[in-house]
Amino acid sequence: WRRHPRYASGYDDAHPAVVAFWEVVAEMGPQERAATLRFATSSPRPPLLGFQWLQPPFCIQMATAQDARLPTSATCMNLLKLPPYQDKELLRSKLLYAVNAGCGFELS
Repeated sequence: WRRHPRYASGYDDAHPAVVAFWEVVAEMGPQERAATLRFATSSPRPPLLGFQWLQPPFCIQMATAQDARLPTSATCMNLLKLPPYQDKELLRSKLLYAVNAGCGFELS
């Protein structure tokens, strides 16, 4: 997962928010990591042959810079829209809140 992402809208692998995101993911337990993966891709498991085969590739895109904003995703595009939080613990709390909120879209 960590070796095959793409970045957009001003992010790259050295951006502080991206570095903090991967640190938070590395510190997660298996259930939190699976929930985060489901939040971003709609699947709690990695692709059978590895993330290099995920289509479209997993991407982290910079969202609006507001500390009150939660991360969002576009699962059809494997896209995580992550605000550029300045603090790792704020990133952790906002990400886990969004991941565990259970919100999404439903067709009815």
